[in-house]
Amino acid sequence: MNALAAITCLYPRRRSMRVDMARVDPDANMDRFYCVQLTKSLFGETGVERQWGRWRTHGRRRLDWCGNETQAKTALTNLVKDKLSRGYLIKP
Repeated sequence: MNALAAITCLYPRRRSMRVDMARVDPDANMDRFYCVQLTKSLFGETGVERQWGRWRTHGRRRLDWCGNETQAKTALTNLVKDKLSRGYLIKP
């Protein structure tokens, strides 16, 4: 099962795709979050919004606009795959 299928299984009824992830390692003093979701502008453009940082902080935020929804889903899937390979876990 690819990452997009796994995300779709987690959120079958949601219109917007949002994935919350966390990486916690007390020995390394690591307590991080990563959130990525699809978003739309008023003009119908689709983008990928991500927010990351330490828990109990506002963190940082970035918004990347894509040409269409398919490209945005591909970008979201690639970001999730990258974070999963780095030890992040998807929060239910």
